Amino acid sequence: MHKRHEGQCRILPTTLIPIFPAAEYVPSDRRPLMRNWLLTTEPKPRETYKGLEIHADLGLHDEAAALFQRHVSSGATVLDVGAGTGAFSQRRVDLGYKVTALDEDPAKWKADVPFLVLDIDKGIAASVGRVYDAAVCLEVIEHVENAWQLLRDLYAVVKPGGYLLLSTPNITSFFSRASFMLSGRFHQFDESDLSYGHINPIANFQLEYAAKFIGWQVIEVRGGGTLSVLDTSQLRPVKWMAALTILRLISYVVARGHKRGWCLFFILQKPAA
Repeated sequence: MHKRHEGQCRILPTTLIPIFPAAEYVPSDRRPLMRNWLLTTEPKPRETYKGLEIHADLGLHDEAAALFQRHVSSGATVLDVGAGTGAFSQRRVDLGYKVTALDEDPAKWKADVPFLVLDIDKGIAASVGRVYDAAVCLEVIEHVENAWQLLRDLYAVVKPGGYLLLSTPNITSFFSRASFMLSGRFHQFDESDLSYGHINPIANFQLEYAAKFIGWQVIEVRGGGTLSVLDTSQLRPVKWMAALTILRLISYVVARGHKRGWCLFFILQKPAA
């Protein structure tokens, strides 16, 4: 279901060293998994944290956890917007954060973490009724109709001096650029991706411009997740695969900007009062 956002909305390279507790990887079979920056030979396995399914790229929650901990101290109050099943919320609680989760559907909630139901008509601020030291919005902004309004809503629930960790698919990755040349579509925004709500591709420069306009300070932008230069995990027509492989290699070499990463992480800070 697409996430409305007229007033409020549903609920969100360099390598980071994963912190513990880490996610569990659940491969679909017993074949060795080859998935790194250079080569992927097998489809992405299902990933969970304490039995809670992670709806994000492989390793993305591990990287997000490490990045968040660099900027926000344990013990802080945190609002997890668009928390899904609760995998990332539970991980934050296990590391000493005081987490409140916010999402539309309580039936999907599985974590042992305080949960609030988002009232679409009233919006985020009215649904939570307070402000937090930090907010998290992972893989959500690409689902909403109005990305600028989401950034405003998040600004309203973070204390002055507080942080927002946000992620979204990296449409400027070397692979997305190569894919666009062949198909006219960004990576993760193909027709099949519409079925699970990927309706709003947003580039890093667009998000940074919107964030600054609203009042956020952009502290850090970096790639995340696993995106290999070469990928043999999917069977496709030989000519198409050959053309895409060549374009991937060329794009990886010549592209500038945020070309690495399945997604992009943004660390934003609300100026101190």
